[in-house]
Amino acid sequence: MRNLFTALKQDTHASHTMLENTYPFSIYHDDNLFSVKTYQAVLFVMRNFHETAARAVHHAKQNNTQLEGIASMINSDAILTAISEDTHALHSMSNTSNTQEENAHTEKSQLTDTGAFYKDTHPTFHNTLLSQCDIKQNIKQDTHAKKPLDCNFKSPTSQAIAAAYVWLGSSMGANIIARRLAAKQKEIPTNYYQAMASCAKRWVSFKQDVDALLPILVLENSEVITNIIDDANAWFEYLIALGNRVQLPKALQEAN
Repeated sequence: MRNLFTALKQDTHASHTMLENTYPFSIYHDDNLFSVKTYQAVLFVMRNFHETAARAVHHAKQNNTQLEGIASMINSDAILTAISEDTHALHSMSNTSNTQEENAHTEKSQLTDTGAFYKDTHPTFHNTLLSQCDIKQNIKQDTHAKKPLDCNFKSPTSQAIAAAYVWLGSSMGANIIARRLAAKQKEIPTNYYQAMASCAKRWVSFKQDVDALLPILVLENSEVITNIIDDANAWFEYLIALGNRVQLPKALQEAN
């Protein structure tokens, strides 16, 4: 029997590489590309993934109690709570930023008679931090992208194991990303990546549990290994599709 995790690493490598080079995740390859706006987009995409993956794992667990141990490892409640905390913090930063802009504009008006001495021809960008509604609206306006939910999974069990693989696999670099974000000048919230770093501790146990369960699953379905690999690629495609559909307004891209 082919080793599942060796096969997963080999057969999802292309999808994984494509995801890393897809906006907004591409910001982690080049610090110059990072902005709070793109970080918001990352959190938006990951919230969608985690919510969808958690539902898939929960559904599979309901039909197959052997998956209960694996389901507990993704710690979905803590992850989604952390994303909400970071999203709220970014929203607060947006409100603070807007207030500072308004105060600066008021001070400038008091110091100069703009009608007589100065005419500001530079564009002014308000709300440069995108709200979740902004991002959703940008997705809605993107008529060229396909719906990201059009993924064909092989079975609830293979879908759930593949979801946990992508979920926990992505947690392996969370500690590094959290430290990089913390080192930036801006006060970037990192609750999500800290929570994911905790998930990374379950990676070895996850592989052991799946390896122990696999012989039983193979007896039930001889194609289960292939199905898990296919479904892992489907999850990567789902993330890539979401990333492709999160578009910043043109003015904000130019201002970034």
